Amino acid sequence: MSMSLPLNRRRHDRHMSEGGYFVVAGKPARLVDWSFGGLALRMEEPADISVSEDVDIRVFDAAGGVWEGLKGHVRRIDSQGVVGVAFADDGEASVRILLRLFGNRTRANRA
Repeated sequence: MSMSLPLNRRRHDRHMSEGGYFVVAGKPARLVDWSFGGLALRMEEPADISVSEDVDIRVFDAAGGVWEGLKGHVRRIDSQGVVGVAFADDGEASVRILLRLFGNRTRANRA
């Protein structure tokens, strides 16, 4: 007897987005999409990272003029240079930063 896996194992909805300036493991990256569980980022140059590695993520908050730091765990890397990162902190700090940076985009998507 075989068991099938659900097609979508995500706990959080993805939100498509562009913009924002990110740095992952010291290399620049662009946001592809995000959820309250993690980010998909397109690396702008080759990075020496691998699946299952813990990485530091920095995101520039243009409104506040400051860099915010997040901790992540690399879940996937595709051939197009997109890195899927799950937040190491699945709690308040990540959610608070994401809502401040992208909350207006979430509300617009639901309208």
